[in-house]
Amino acid sequence: MAKSFTIESRMTPPPCDPPALDYPVTQKENLKLLLEGKIPYWVPMMGLDHQMTSCPGDNDRPPYGTSGQDWFGVSWTYVDTVGGQTVSPNSFIMEDMSHWREKFIFPDLDKIDFSRGREEAAAKLSPNKLTGYVMQDGLFERLLSLCPTEECLTWMVEEPEEAADFFNAMADYKIAMVHKLMKEWVPLDLIINSDDWGTQLSTFMAPETFRELIAPPMKRIADVVRSYGVYYICHSCGKCQALAPELVDIGFCMWESQNMNNHRQVQKDTGGRLNLQVTLDPYVLQDPDLTEERLRQFIRDTIDRLGRNGGLALAFKALTPMVYRTVIDEIFHYSRSLYAGREGQPATPQLD
Repeated sequence: MAKSFTIESRMTPPPCDPPALDYPVTQKENLKLLLEGKIPYWVPMMGLDHQMTSCPGDNDRPPYGTSGQDWFGVSWTYVDTVGGQTVSPNSFIMEDMSHWREKFIFPDLDKIDFSRGREEAAAKLSPNKLTGYVMQDGLFERLLSLCPTEECLTWMVEEPEEAADFFNAMADYKIAMVHKLMKEWVPLDLIINSDDWGTQLSTFMAPETFRELIAPPMKRIADVVRSYGVYYICHSCGKCQALAPELVDIGFCMWESQNMNNHRQVQKDTGGRLNLQVTLDPYVLQDPDLTEERLRQFIRDTIDRLGRNGGLALAFKALTPMVYRTVIDEIFHYSRSLYAGREGQPATPQLD
């Protein structure tokens, strides 16, 4: 009989300090190699090898960990048990999408100060790590926040021209946000587009619908982000591997993906042109009977399967000092030995 134990899914602080590592280059230089399609010195560890910042002037959604209204009037409730925000029950601001031009009012970004708190935030950032920013509520996720899911999906199918206009208007707004952030907030190295396109089983929409309605305005945003010399990363929960080639064409350099996707197939389908951020299986890391030997072998197997030739970043959630320190130590030293002598060479997909 399979063991049963509760998985901690919330974003909680590390259980201890990380082990001291002998970095051959800065964490910033190493992650840049990965994002530029080259073999790094070690497999980057997201959350450890980069840093994130948030701008208090940005109310696209209330600050993480809080409840409240965003500047569109959408009410969000923070759910502590899962560590995330959801649209408050029975609070959709539109019954249907046919009135979006009249009822969905974009904020006047020219009147909002995005420089407030900039000096304090900059003082906390390390020059040795890339600085990232999450742009919440991407084109599709914003649509889902306005009215029930079935209405959103039906509208996209029945009124594709109207839906295309909405997504393009959202893209204009997101582009204006990018300009505000780059001109008024701290210097950014990467922007993460947060937009969930999938369920546990498949995408919310047919890939053809994604290509027709969402990919073109997304590429407009990507072009602006990249014009600043900033890396553009896709965050999408769900089984979205069918969209992976589109993510490359849009201009994303990495996908923060979940484990219901076949990552080897994604590497094949994209020719290795899309870096993958993969989360180490929490059912392994949080197993109360996990031994250090088994943990180290699990990490080696994961890197061998997905990152022998680069293209891989790893994320993880560790609840105990043993797991936290062992994961960091093994990822760093095993991948260092694996990549030795190949640093800076083009990453290649694993097709075997």
